[in-house]
Amino acid sequence: MSFYKIMCGVMVGVLLALQLKQMGSPVWIYLSFLLSMFVLFYAVGRLTFVMEFLDGVLEDIGLESGYFEILLKIVGISYLCEFVSNVCRESGFVSVAGQIEIGGKLTMMVMSMPILLAIVNTITSVLP
Repeated sequence: MSFYKIMCGVMVGVLLALQLKQMGSPVWIYLSFLLSMFVLFYAVGRLTFVMEFLDGVLEDIGLESGYFEILLKIVGISYLCEFVSNVCRESGFVSVAGQIEIGGKLTMMVMSMPILLAIVNTITSVLP
């Protein structure tokens, strides 16, 4: 399915959710969540193509893909945390959304430690 068709479908869903919200129906939050999940799964499907392409490029160049995999995981964590915190914020759970963002930042910091260690080792090997 093309990106434009998906975005048009999401816009129709958002308009329907707004109408349900104005009518006082609690179903709008579920519709909003389903629309968000639909877009997330579409984006993840596209990311697998990008990851396979970049993996092939790294293999052709002959670079180690370990650090690149860590960076991709960090990007994935940031997108997932943003998605979940936005859903929580939209549902009225603002403090939970903030805690999810803090947890994601701490997780990304811990995951980036091997990259930071490699940078420090490279700098110390260059310095006299």
